Amino acid sequence: MHCPSCHGAMESVPLQSHISLPVAIDVCWPCHLIWFDHQESTSLSPGSVIDLFKRIHAARDTARNVVAMRVACPTCSGSLSPTSDLARGGRFSYHRCASGHGRLIAFTQFLREKNFIRSLQAHEIKTLSVTVKQVRCSSCGAGVNIEKDTSCTHCGSPVAVLDEAAVEKALGALHAREIQRTTWDPAHMNAVLTDSSAGTRGRPKAGAGKPMHDLWVDNVNSSNGLADLVEIGISAALASWLA
Repeated sequence: MHCPSCHGAMESVPLQSHISLPVAIDVCWPCHLIWFDHQESTSLSPGSVIDLFKRIHAARDTARNVVAMRVACPTCSGSLSPTSDLARGGRFSYHRCASGHGRLIAFTQFLREKNFIRSLQAHEIKTLSVTVKQVRCSSCGAGVNIEKDTSCTHCGSPVAVLDEAAVEKALGALHAREIQRTTWDPAHMNAVLTDSSAGTRGRPKAGAGKPMHDLWVDNVNSSNGLADLVEIGISAALASWLA
């Protein structure tokens, strides 16, 4: 399958559904885009969501493309329609095929759907803009001048960051649900869930001892190009969660 934005080959990534059936999604790493057939996104097992979260982190050094605003369905070539939907953590956006072949979603919007992402508040942007002038839009890859803009002028997405508290909670819940899904011995399941819950509560927050704002500034200023605040947050969250 070819990416609807850059037309390069997408990678087929094997994952699992809730009922352990194989699911293959298509990913364009340079464009940070995922193509889901039908309801694949909602059918992913909790472990597959964690796996995809790690894969997104691993692709952080891939050269980034700016995503095209007009994209066509890779199956039928019909125009994909911009769509927004509501998840527990708020609204997320994607492009869908009117013929029902699937949907195209940016990494950041997928993470927003799974309750990992939040929009940066106006006062946070103002504070950050004192030391950081420009960041990369996590949704489309374009540059955002945060001295004057609170959202991307290319795709309209608000400047977003990883919500460290939400990530800690979501990863812990997904891990527990995956254990529950794959473990059949009730005694063993309860013991593992108890250990998992205790381990999550005991883990340090991302960048423990240092404010997240300082982590943003340090990483943006040390970057050779435009830095992505969401990618910075993912790195910090995984370093903490996997410790």
